[in-house]
Amino acid sequence: MDRNIIIKRYSNRKLYDTNSKRFVTLDDIAKLLNSGKSIKVLEKSTGEDVTAHVTASLLRKHYDLDGKLLNIPNESPLELIKNKLKMIKVKRSLDVMYRLVRLRSSDRKTLDSIVDGLLKEGFITEEMALEAEETLWHLLKERDVEIEKKILGRIEDGDGLLAELERLRDENKRLREEIEDLKKEKK
Repeated sequence: MDRNIIIKRYSNRKLYDTNSKRFVTLDDIAKLLNSGKSIKVLEKSTGEDVTAHVTASLLRKHYDLDGKLLNIPNESPLELIKNKLKMIKVKRSLDVMYRLVRLRSSDRKTLDSIVDGLLKEGFITEEMALEAEETLWHLLKERDVEIEKKILGRIEDGDGLLAELERLRDENKRLREEIEDLKKEKK
């Protein structure tokens, strides 16, 4: 996991790279970002995280230079923001799906909290929440019934295997007795 390079911002707005131990410009920070590095900018006097402010300045300079500073898609700032929001929604959706896959129908409380979270975050409306909750609960119940059927089928198959094992043991015992009888007759 790549750690953040810490940049200290002084009151005179100068930026100091604590990794390379030198003052840097926005262009230098752009080079770091373009090479895949992560940065964190802290206000020298307070320790406050001002990464967003410096990033905003960097984006402004990027667009002032006709998009030639950063290796980012040739999109307007608004499109970049929209795409970031889409990525956040996709990530959230995947998180919700993962939690639902692991959920059992007996855990209605967790299902309620997942749907309530989506509602509070504005991903779904109240009407959608009610419909989603009921639909998901019924799907979970159906899935659990199918899982139980499979488990019971395996247990029943296991009983059949146990019966076959017993039959083979009995057959083995009978064959040993026959061998012993044949040995006795031969003598």
